[in-house]
Amino acid sequence: MPTAATFRAPTDLDRGSAEYLGLVESASGHTGAALQSLAAEVQDHLTTVVALVDGRLVGLAAYETGRTSTVLRYLAVEGTRREDGLGRALVSAVQAAAPDAPVVAETDDDAVGFYRRTGFAVTALPRDPRRPDVQRYRCLLAAGGR
Repeated sequence: MPTAATFRAPTDLDRGSAEYLGLVESASGHTGAALQSLAAEVQDHLTTVVALVDGRLVGLAAYETGRTSTVLRYLAVEGTRREDGLGRALVSAVQAAAPDAPVVAETDDDAVGFYRRTGFAVTALPRDPRRPDVQRYRCLLAAGGR
C-alpha cells in the first residue's frame, strides 16, 4: 500500500467532488439521477470512510454496523490504484469500527476474487430469476479475521 495513503470520513467538499461520485458509481453501477440519489442515501444512512493518496480521493467504503455484523454496502478503489492494497486497507478500516462483529458483503463475479484474497469466506447465493446470468456471492470476514 502506498505510504501516503490516509483514511478518514468524507467531508462535504469530498462528497461534492467528481472523484467521490466516480467511486460511488464504480461501487454501484448507478449513473445520472440514480447516482445522485444513491450518493445522498449513502451520506444520510451509511458510515463512510475514504482513502486519499496525495490529497486525492482514490477509495471509498460505505457500511452499516448492526447488532450482529457490519454490512459492507459499497467498496471502490480508483482503477489505477487497485493493486496498491487500498481495498484491503478500507476493509480493515471498516472492520476496526466494530472489531467484535463479522463483516458481511455481497458481490458478483467481478469482485469475488478480491474478497477471497482478503480473507472472506465466500458462498454462492441462489440465482435471482430476474437476473439469471449474474451470480451473486455472500462474503463473510470473521470478527478479528484474516
